Amino acid sequence: MFVFRLFSKKYVALFLITIFFFELTLSFKIFAQIEPIIQSDSAIVMDSKTGAILYGKNIHRKQYPASITKIMTALLAIEKGNPDDIITFSDNAVYSIDWGSSHIGMREGEQITLNDALYGMLLMSANEVSNAIAEHIDGSVENFADSMNEKAKELGAYNTHFVNPHGLHDPDHYTTAYDMALITREALKYDKFREVAGTLTYVIPPTNLVNEPRYLAHQHRLYNNKAYPNSYYEGCEGGKTGYTNEARHTLVTFAKREDLELIVVVLKSEKQEMYEDTKRLLDYGFENFEPSILIEAGASAGKVTLGQNEGLKEEKSVEVYAEKTLETVLPKELTEDIKQEITLSDKLSFPIYEGDVIGSLNYIYKNEIIASVNVLSAENVEGNDSILESLSQNDIKKKSASITDNKVIRLSIMSVLTILILVLFFLTINLINRLRQKRRYWDLFKDYNKR
Repeated sequence: MFVFRLFSKKYVALFLITIFFFELTLSFKIFAQIEPIIQSDSAIVMDSKTGAILYGKNIHRKQYPASITKIMTALLAIEKGNPDDIITFSDNAVYSIDWGSSHIGMREGEQITLNDALYGMLLMSANEVSNAIAEHIDGSVENFADSMNEKAKELGAYNTHFVNPHGLHDPDHYTTAYDMALITREALKYDKFREVAGTLTYVIPPTNLVNEPRYLAHQHRLYNNKAYPNSYYEGCEGGKTGYTNEARHTLVTFAKREDLELIVVVLKSEKQEMYEDTKRLLDYGFENFEPSILIEAGASAGKVTLGQNEGLKEEKSVEVYAEKTLETVLPKELTEDIKQEITLSDKLSFPIYEGDVIGSLNYIYKNEIIASVNVLSAENVEGNDSILESLSQNDIKKKSASITDNKVIRLSIMSVLTILILVLFFLTINLINRLRQKRRYWDLFKDYNKR
């Protein structure tokens, strides 16, 4: 009878442990998302319009960029230069690059337009052309590198530091997958960048020193369907390749299908792997996500109740509307509803006038804010600063608490479940040991009776 009870406790404990592990696994599956397995050390998929990150692997790990550096060089050249500018190649521009590195044979004293230089740099990854662009824009490579770093910080690329305009190796020249996606996203805002980076072939005409034209061709295998028909990816609009011994292979790609345009960056990869990884990541983005308009500019976002305070004789409901159209990218199959929540601003002051920013409308998915837009008051509200300060702080605490409380509750539940699992595990081990000990005594007792 004792043995039966012992076995019953043992199996009950094991059963409970199984149940708990099943519940934990189920909850993780609900919040997990099936993602592609890639070989590149760092990678990211970003929506070019909203900046939403759809996939990430070591996106903030510092890596050497190699020639994808030239995207930043092109961005600054387009912003600060004129396509018709004449560039003259200096001795430093031509001869300071590594022997055997990418070039198009420019000579000291040779002249081409900035427009031609952009094609030579982005299509053929010409390092001497990158130097010449830098010197033309800022007077020297060093000054241009300072401009590159200033621009990087302006864009939020805080883990990036450039030393040169071409990406030839320097230990202080580095970036991240996330930062390069930000830089590419900014470059894509310019039609000139899209035009150059999306050109398959180009011809630089004869110059003041060279009588023969220079023929250029895009090196990106997913884009150049003429040179690499077996590697072409439908919807690919262009990109930039890179390679050094230290950086290994790097690749930036942008592709569009219907209304969704994606930026993919892979760093520290091998040549074939970087293309295969990029294809997997693009497939993942296009197959699982779609752009979505959450609210149109000027559309009503509901009403905000200001509450009854000493300065307000009665509660005041104020209608608010969206300041601008809010777009984001969402999974095609949502596992939860998207919730809306209005949070009052803590920087408002009475009186509130029609059209004033009164707070923000937050869209929440899986207890995380996925997108926000300012909301404007649709009417005037009288009052004083002290009333609003007290009111807004209280409302912010109440509204923000719902998100925080949900996270705290989930963490608390997971902690309790973990403790229970550990307790049950040790109880089970103890019961099994006791059972073994009883069996040992029973065997000794049987052996004694046989004697």
